[in-house]
Amino acid sequence: MDSSITLSYGSRNTSTMVSNIFIDRYMTDARGSDVKVYIYLLRCLQDPCATVSIESIAEALDETEKDIRTALRYWKSQHVLSVHCSRDGKIKNITLFDLDEEAANEDVENDDLEDGGNITILSDVNKTKSRSVLPKLPEKLPEPEESDEIVKPNYSTKMIQGFKDDYPEFDELLDHIEKVMGKTLTQRDLQTPSFIFEGLGFPADLICFLYDYCIERNKRSNSYIEKVAREWHMKGINTVKDAMIEIAEFNNRYSAVKTAFGINRNFGEAELVYIKRWYHEYRFSDEMIKLACDKTLINTSKPRFDYADSILSDWYRNGFLTPEDVAAASLDYKAANRNTSQRRGTRNSALQYSQRTYSDAEISAIEKRKLGIL
Repeated sequence: MDSSITLSYGSRNTSTMVSNIFIDRYMTDARGSDVKVYIYLLRCLQDPCATVSIESIAEALDETEKDIRTALRYWKSQHVLSVHCSRDGKIKNITLFDLDEEAANEDVENDDLEDGGNITILSDVNKTKSRSVLPKLPEKLPEPEESDEIVKPNYSTKMIQGFKDDYPEFDELLDHIEKVMGKTLTQRDLQTPSFIFEGLGFPADLICFLYDYCIERNKRSNSYIEKVAREWHMKGINTVKDAMIEIAEFNNRYSAVKTAFGINRNFGEAELVYIKRWYHEYRFSDEMIKLACDKTLINTSKPRFDYADSILSDWYRNGFLTPEDVAAASLDYKAANRNTSQRRGTRNSALQYSQRTYSDAEISAIEKRKLGIL
């Protein structure tokens, strides 16, 4: 059953105004169904009693709901309107920008727009900066490359305030961050917790734990905190308990490599990249990594991470999972070398012959024949 969307725009009008800028700049490049959706939204803004949903728009325009969502995405990409969604992807409001002015980038980057009910359609008419002319799009746009990277949008003050209003725990989260950071968060600082909360979907208590963990390690930069959050997100960590287990496991691995290499200092970022690769990409056990570290020290007399990485990369390519696999491969290699040496020895022995012993008289006779005396 379709839920309603409330519209509000002053008094009731009997006509709908369409900007000449829309007609001149945007309409000619849009599909007919896209134009229909935009004009219909303008029409709805004129009626304060109108109720709107994706389904009702599709029914009024004789289009599919998929066409309506496609049109919204298109106009969003053209900065003609913005679509503000809740954390679960449901549309909360649609803002139609004043095309004579600069549009605010306040929409959520989400291609799976769903009708969540109680959607408000707004008109943005209070801008003061000139709107730049968008370049004409080519007839066919290239297909976007697939990527697991979640794009971090630019969160406006209005959007962040919306998170505070809709989610009281987000407001409390920001208070906690200010307390542990020892400062008032700037608009730039607010981008990181907003993205982790809305973009990565972390609960507030996990974000508090994340900031506590990073600050205890004297890592306060927004980029570092976001990097850790993305790593946890990729590993499916969504509770404080999961994060604590991950940290404990990493600390054990951290200590294991330190012991194997005999290092007493903290690792650098480049060295941590190697360690994470060995455990997370190659998925080697502590025993295998210790074995590689031992071989590195034997062969180079130094704790060289690049040398250990070359060993582990070779084992990974060959599918070695245990020290026994490595030992068996070493025995096979030695046996192959032994067989090769034996075959070479056999060939050389076939070329060997007994050396004849000549008497002085025979040697003298040979010399005389060479000289033509005999």
